[in-house]
Amino acid sequence: MSSSEPIPSRNLWKVVWRSGRLRCPACGRGPVFRNLFSMHPACSHCGLKFVREPGFYLGSIYVNYGLTALIVSVLYPLLLFGGYVDETPLLIVSAAFVFLFPVLFFPFARSLWLGFDHYIDPQRGKE
Repeated sequence: MSSSEPIPSRNLWKVVWRSGRLRCPACGRGPVFRNLFSMHPACSHCGLKFVREPGFYLGSIYVNYGLTALIVSVLYPLLLFGGYVDETPLLIVSAAFVFLFPVLFFPFARSLWLGFDHYIDPQRGKE
């Protein structure tokens, strides 16, 4: 192993922190995304491939959907039955949230999925 090659991180919080910042889960330096929807094929610093196989990011859809559903299913009843917001405005805001949040959270869901996979099954860059 060369000195420039990162040792895969076995610290879960470090991997989550790097993923939350949309950085390579192995080295934390290279960006994962070019823009909101386009990923780099590999880390520019350590060479870690961001796509291991076709369909690799299917699990990130579950992360995105799960977080969206969790937020709405907890906040909607709390706000409605707590009497904080009337039903019609809450329904409109919730519908907008359900459409916008997954789009904006897309890169973070993918990055978290990549980080989770790297934590469970670490890969080295420049293979």
